[in-house]
Amino acid sequence: MTAVLDLEAAPRRRPPRTTRRRAPWWVFASVLAVAAAAYLINLRVALDFDLDEVMYTIAGQNVAAADSVSWGEMPTSVHPPVHFLLVGLWTLITGTADGSIVDALFAARYLGALCSVLVVGMVGLLARRHTRNGWLVAGAMLLAAGNGFLVRFGRTALIEPTALLAGLGVVLLALRLRRAASPVYIGIVGLVSGIALLIKEPLIFTVLVPVLAAVLERDFAYLRRAATAVLVAMGIWGMFPLWAVLNGAGAWWWSEHDTSLQRISGLLQVSGLNRPGVSSTGVFGDTFTTYVSGYLTFGIGALGLLVLAYRGGLFHRRKLRARTASLVAFGVLSYGFLAYCVLLGQANEQLTAYSAVPAVLLSVLAWGDRMPKVIVAAVTAVVLASLAAWTWNVAMARDDASTRMGGFLTENYACAPVNATGNALRWAPVLPRNHVEGFRDGGTAVEAGVRLFLLSPKDSRMRYGNSSPELDTFVRTYGSLVQQYPSRRYEQIELWSVPGPQLAARDCGNTRPPIAQNASALRFLALLIAAAAGLGTVTYGWNAVHRRREWARDWAKR
Repeated sequence: MTAVLDLEAAPRRRPPRTTRRRAPWWVFASVLAVAAAAYLINLRVALDFDLDEVMYTIAGQNVAAADSVSWGEMPTSVHPPVHFLLVGLWTLITGTADGSIVDALFAARYLGALCSVLVVGMVGLLARRHTRNGWLVAGAMLLAAGNGFLVRFGRTALIEPTALLAGLGVVLLALRLRRAASPVYIGIVGLVSGIALLIKEPLIFTVLVPVLAAVLERDFAYLRRAATAVLVAMGIWGMFPLWAVLNGAGAWWWSEHDTSLQRISGLLQVSGLNRPGVSSTGVFGDTFTTYVSGYLTFGIGALGLLVLAYRGGLFHRRKLRARTASLVAFGVLSYGFLAYCVLLGQANEQLTAYSAVPAVLLSVLAWGDRMPKVIVAAVTAVVLASLAAWTWNVAMARDDASTRMGGFLTENYACAPVNATGNALRWAPVLPRNHVEGFRDGGTAVEAGVRLFLLSPKDSRMRYGNSSPELDTFVRTYGSLVQQYPSRRYEQIELWSVPGPQLAARDCGNTRPPIAQNASALRFLALLIAAAAGLGTVTYGWNAVHRRREWARDWAKR
């Protein structure tokens, strides 16, 4: 009896509380300010442009000025239209729709920078779903702001900033609507996932995160909802091939996607680490100073993924908790996609960037509300490496060799044909008074009357476009150096002159690429709006029926 009384009198043990460690509001504001500085400072001069930026800018201008999603005589089918619609709207806002391609390109970079700052904010919102420690949330945001891959692509006119923002929106909405009614979850998550796929199709690995999370939770009701949302997303994405078919370009669309599928699967290697004739270690060495913080974050994030999966019980075949399952699923799909790209697929820089945010989140959040001291030290080292890399590659960099060389040629060699390095279309915007050629063979170019050759050691080594070591050797053997400018992006931009017979004068300048007449942006927008409206009508009706059933069920229990 005494023992019983003693037990009753003993105080009950309460489970330890997880204390909320709030960070002041100004901490988050300061991190966003740091992100804005990281992406906006020296935006025009610190990074030379590339071919993709030129093509995407032309597509945006064509959307705004000619109602055509194209950068040539056929519709843009290698990528979906949504990003180009956004760029077209941006050119109207900035007044560059009818301006020069170069001005529109640099204006579009501000759109990319804005999306990148929003990505950092989205990282903070996602981190808040996984931890009550405000300082860890701020740490994740800071790590994202300085990540080498995010800084590199977040300061460009490429698709990646927009795509990363859309992908994070899918993951965040799936978490926030986890307990919502099925019609609400399927309608909203499905629509946003479909729009994400209409920005960049490799986001399918992000769209599938809720599905894998449901499997890891062993929550089959949620699995049905998540899988249905993916099917809805595929229906929204289906407006893309439907648009091509209605425009009479279905065969062209399939041809472009067949090539894309071969590239992403590794059957066709035209860029990245696994390209024939290109040294993988050389590519890694060339980009190490740019992506050093990203590489380090990948390492910490991979370790964090293993720790989180182990602590969650995955290795013991136990079901995971909802938030743990979401983060593990995000990491597994992202690292799995990255590993496949590196080992077999198209291991280029753009595809690598899609795994950067999951690596950041895992690096900070995998350890619970208190990070081990060794991880704190490692993350701090990454932040310092990010600061050093940003100072070297952005704040102190002058990487505008293409525009400088274009100005030199326009002033001193107007109307003289020039053989480009990399790709003729990349050089055409900065050479308004020189006809740009893309000969792969030096002797053929000389016979055609070309005397001026642009060279880049990186282009030649990587065999970009028409460049090759053979063309480089020919020009250096028979030509003389005229001018050169250092370049972070291309190592060096050089102008060489090769003697040859004098031919008749050619027309100055370059004609703008033709505009596809069967690529209506308004038609695609109408299809997308119709699909979204149809989905909204169905889900609204479904939700109304669902609510009535819930009301009837509650009334019956009274």
